[in-house]
Amino acid sequence: MSFRSVSKSIEIINAYFGLELPSIPCANSIENWVKKSGYNVYHTSKKQSKDYAEIVDESMMLGNEKMLVTLGVDAEKSREVALRKQDVSVLDISVASNWNSTRIKEVLSKVEEAAGRPPLYEIGDNDAKLKKAIKEKGYIHIRDVGHSLALIVEKVYRKNNRFKKFIKLLSEVKIREVMRPTSYLLPPVQRSIARFMNLSDVIKWSKQIINIFPQLDENEKHTFCFVKHHYKLVNGLSIVFNTINKILKILKNQGLSEENVSRCLSIVETEMNIKDKEVMQVKASLKIYLEEEKQKLKDSKSCWHASSDIIESMFGTYKFRQSKNRLNGITAYVLLLPLLTQMGDSKTRPKINFKEALENVFMKDLKTWSDNNLTENLAVKRKNKLAG
Repeated sequence: MSFRSVSKSIEIINAYFGLELPSIPCANSIENWVKKSGYNVYHTSKKQSKDYAEIVDESMMLGNEKMLVTLGVDAEKSREVALRKQDVSVLDISVASNWNSTRIKEVLSKVEEAAGRPPLYEIGDNDAKLKKAIKEKGYIHIRDVGHSLALIVEKVYRKNNRFKKFIKLLSEVKIREVMRPTSYLLPPVQRSIARFMNLSDVIKWSKQIINIFPQLDENEKHTFCFVKHHYKLVNGLSIVFNTINKILKILKNQGLSEENVSRCLSIVETEMNIKDKEVMQVKASLKIYLEEEKQKLKDSKSCWHASSDIIESMFGTYKFRQSKNRLNGITAYVLLLPLLTQMGDSKTRPKINFKEALENVFMKDLKTWSDNNLTENLAVKRKNKLAG
């Protein structure tokens, strides 16, 4: 719900149940309560009493702002499901105009000092500056399984002429047929950045088009005949992504362990048993990745997290709720992130004392934190500049 909707809902509840509230909080007050509660959670002790892991990632924002968030999670995976927001805690939120390995290393050092001990391992994508910072800190780097497998596919197919031609034809048909009768059969939209991470949807669509091709009318056959002509490529990629999705399901839900890696290697050997040059290259790279990650485990009983999806989910929640004017950039509302980790059923941490948070955190605290941690608001800068 938006803050205005919350205010209206309280007004309705007050009238319906006869609560006789002396006043109804406005949307601005409710937003401030959220910020204060998030501030209170964020500034609680970050000391770690047992082995923990860190999940770190950078979120791109409009203009010159880039946010680096570090999450903490128990090192050993205890549940056979993907991480939820209440399973992690926000250890650090840092904003800068530019991030390099030196700055990231400084943040990791700050987090380690606050935690009182180094993490058992660090989960992150394959970004060069992040990898360098983790290496220089001497941490074990568990590469995010989603990014890593997508990168393997990209390295094999990005320079393949058949693949480049197929992707070009896909783009052309989406533009050409968008206002025509065949538009209902158009392929799904791909990401503009890191498109290999959702390419499986396009390949699934391609397989479906090939399967129903005899049922299409003449106009539809003419429009999508290029898919059928690329059957070998589509079939190879279908096998690749079916295999990858099975690996992702195991490692994201059940964790990185020697047993699970062995299961994944068995799947790779069984599923990718065709004579196709690109498929065989992906197969070899998948084996190398799985073996390398297995070697990082502490011992044969270890079961570690291998995905940073949870931090992407938190970024998405924040971006959806933040101001629609992107020029506002990162505001104090980013303190929503620590609050998200306290939502839902969690037996490992106490419930939030909202009354205490609102009494102990003042608006000047939020302003001081914003001044010390956030960059200049571009909307204000634009307004002042245009005003002359």
